[in-house]
Amino acid sequence: MAAYKKGIETKERIFQSAKKMFYEYGYKSATIEKIADEANVPIGLVNYYFKKNEILSLVYTQFLQSIRKEIAIQANDLLENPLQKHVIFTRIFYTIMLNNHRNRELYKEIFINQLVKADADDLVSGDFMEIIGTFNIDITEQIFRRLMIAEYGARRELLLDRYDILDPEKSKDFLNFLATISVRLAGVDIKLVMQNVRKAEEILKHIDYSDIKFLI
Repeated sequence: MAAYKKGIETKERIFQSAKKMFYEYGYKSATIEKIADEANVPIGLVNYYFKKNEILSLVYTQFLQSIRKEIAIQANDLLENPLQKHVIFTRIFYTIMLNNHRNRELYKEIFINQLVKADADDLVSGDFMEIIGTFNIDITEQIFRRLMIAEYGARRELLLDRYDILDPEKSKDFLNFLATISVRLAGVDIKLVMQNVRKAEEILKHIDYSDIKFLI
């Protein structure tokens, strides 16, 4: 039992050390050696518990989950549909990423090099099926997959084009557009899309997400 507990503690120490190294050096330069030194463990022990990309995926997944959890706690009774939730989620996600220069640089590294598959899946696909149901859009699974490919490609290219000049406050319209690419492609009436964006904006004002961190 003592050995098991020590193993859990060591694994968590490695994970937290990796987050710190990602924050300080970025993904590529946060080597296993640096992570091991920060955690004060042998390099082999880091490799025993994790692959480097697994750590990044876990960091990313926990970040997404923490945003979803906060929205559920603070805004569940205010939300009228999944599109509003997705707009709010997207705004919080990018505000946290863009407001800290180290988060900003790491996320750029992530989406340029497509390091985390969750960026394509969790940020869009999980919500989109719910949104489709809300607006009674009838599409086949094949069309759905094509929409997701088109949505991810469009979002990635738009981000690459404007990322270095994006400001969470001045770029609200752009971020709202990113959040609604998929429903626009699916054919939801633009007036209806904008009504929901405005409602999401109002709800977002009442959400405190200051405690949510991407890395440290």
